[in-house]
Amino acid sequence: MEQRNVIVIGGGPAGYAAAIRLAQLGIKTALIEKETLGGTCLNRGCVPTMVMAKAVEVLEQARGAKDFGITLGDGAIDFEKLKARKKMVTKIHVGGVRSLLEAYGIELIQGTGRFASPSEIEITGIDGGQRRLTMKKTLIATGAVAAPATLPGDTGKSIDTERLLDLTDPPPSMIVVGGGSHALTFATIFSHLGTKATVIEESERPLPGIDQEVVNILLRELKKSKIEVVAGARSLRIDEGPDNEKELELVSNGAKIRLKGACVVRTGRQADIDGLGLSEIGVKLNEQGGIMTDLTMETTAKTVFAAGDVTMNHLCTPVAYAEGITAAENMAGKKRAMSYSGVPQWSGTIPAVCGAGLTEADALAQGHDVRVGRFPMAANGMATVLGRRVGMIKVVTDARYGQILGVHMVGHNAPELVHEVLLAMKSELTPQDVGAVFHVHPSLAEAFWDAARAADGASINSFSPGA
Repeated sequence: MEQRNVIVIGGGPAGYAAAIRLAQLGIKTALIEKETLGGTCLNRGCVPTMVMAKAVEVLEQARGAKDFGITLGDGAIDFEKLKARKKMVTKIHVGGVRSLLEAYGIELIQGTGRFASPSEIEITGIDGGQRRLTMKKTLIATGAVAAPATLPGDTGKSIDTERLLDLTDPPPSMIVVGGGSHALTFATIFSHLGTKATVIEESERPLPGIDQEVVNILLRELKKSKIEVVAGARSLRIDEGPDNEKELELVSNGAKIRLKGACVVRTGRQADIDGLGLSEIGVKLNEQGGIMTDLTMETTAKTVFAAGDVTMNHLCTPVAYAEGITAAENMAGKKRAMSYSGVPQWSGTIPAVCGAGLTEADALAQGHDVRVGRFPMAANGMATVLGRRVGMIKVVTDARYGQILGVHMVGHNAPELVHEVLLAMKSELTPQDVGAVFHVHPSLAEAFWDAARAADGASINSFSPGA
């Protein structure tokens, strides 16, 4: 029987990152992928979604061109051409992953895998042929899939986000169940395409990991875009209304209400583990229904590791990359442990939101001596140049130790600005350290410089009484 040192099941960000790192460390690796390389992120998630988010942002910029002395008309989106661009961008990067695997000599097996034992896997190829391989170690990186409909009455009435991305035309109205960043991003995209969008959030407010002040600004701007956000609401059932409309019954503030929409979108995800044979080899699941691991990414079955969305811990590509790399290095004999400090949250809304670390409320609840620095984007030179003056950056610090506990922002290109923040937090820099760094002028990045200085009462471009 053929043997491999390591077999990786799943070719998404966690899987291909692990396979590449193993190859870099000289470990002979085979990667099994049942569909297309790149996983949800490249094919049905992050990348195609951001193509659409960028399109509506460009549309908004075109409509504001007159403010720059440019006459373009109102502008419009050709939905078919937008879908073609989405496919083109995806194809480019899927091809890039394939080229990297070939360059590193990683064996790609198209098919599915099922454990026959912790050291043996049965592979069913896409042609239906079967074979068995033995391996010393295995990484499960099969990701997550759309959770099935669970609401009473929902027999094919709702759609998941993957189907939403494949719609042939924007619907006249839609209800998105779930107030996370994905729900708000989809609501933003389709609202700018002419859809009346409503977002249902079960918790008291959307984006609970982002500071309340920042979320309030976002909600105000979403309202201007005619996006309705219903927080503190629990969906009860879904029914078919007249003219193929869907009717969602929910309870909000103790009262039952019914909302109507051309489509209802559910955003829930679950680990893609069916058919792997995990229980037979002793792999246990965690409370989220994902694969349980320790910080080395090893599961409860020795020599079997798991990484990425299949663990259901942090459903985002940056964490999937990091977990895949951590698993690979441990499988190669190094001693590595995952750290989840500073995992960012972000959205593709207009304006965008991004944050990392503690909110002000969380920092106070944990007993920190909190000092906050705020800087409005309206006072930033580049934001004014771009015509994007809405937003703010908020820096949460511990006054006693000078530690930056969290940074939360809303405004143009916020997810691109967060990386300096993450590096500062990871390196345990103080606001004074950030304030001593030269920043290009004018630039959006200067806003973090001013916000950090504001934490010490020393912001230059906004009123900031000295500390």
